[in-house]
Amino acid sequence: MRSPWALILAGGDGTRLRPLTRQIAGDERPKQFCPVLSSETLFEETRRRVTLLTSPEHILAVVVLAHQRFYAPLLVDVPSRCMAIQPENRGTAPAILYGLLRLIAMAPPGPVAIFSRPGHRVARARPPRPALASSTRLRRASSAVL
Repeated sequence: MRSPWALILAGGDGTRLRPLTRQIAGDERPKQFCPVLSSETLFEETRRRVTLLTSPEHILAVVVLAHQRFYAPLLVDVPSRCMAIQPENRGTAPAILYGLLRLIAMAPPGPVAIFSRPGHRVARARPPRPALASSTRLRRASSAVL
């Protein structure tokens, strides 16, 4: 089975936690680009967990241009083809569509896992492999979005 693609949706503005992230980082950064509970940002923690599921070259980060100063240092080692930079934040559904359209243009059909909450922390770094593996087995004959 080929390695699945993963979309990490990291374009949210983080307005609900703005007072906390302002206190931690000293600026207006969205929570996914803030080191809330460790030395890593929530985005870095998510990316690290996703690499337990798929190869780093099969991770597409969907970000927003306005947040470039926050994500650029975190994605310095990521090829530009693995970044989908939205002109502005239009919400979750458009971000998913934008990422999937980017994958259609650059990758052969195959399974895709979508990680829509890099701002949520997971206590232990374990991949979401069981659910993805069973879903992938069910749809092995065709492409699937999980």
